Amino acid sequence: MKIHRNAVEAAIRAAGSQLTDADKPLVELVRALAKQMDEAGEPGPGTRLAATYLTTVRTLASRIPAKPSEKPSKLAELRASNASRRSA
Repeated sequence: MKIHRNAVEAAIRAAGSQLTDADKPLVELVRALAKQMDEAGEPGPGTRLAATYLTTVRTLASRIPAKPSEKPSKLAELRASNASRRSA
């Protein structure tokens, strides 16, 4: 199975042009770790590999700017409502 490799590739595709040349080493590292995770077999990956993979995935995710949601958050709605009451 290629569970981790497929997930990593999907994240990289979703990032599109947001990843730069400076991110290439990180991308290759996360790909290599995903391959090792998939190849760990029945006993599963060791704790060191799993921890390194998780840290690398988190680092990659932090390099991808979040897309603003179309709908404002509940907190933003409450702040706007409160601000309009104060000004009225």
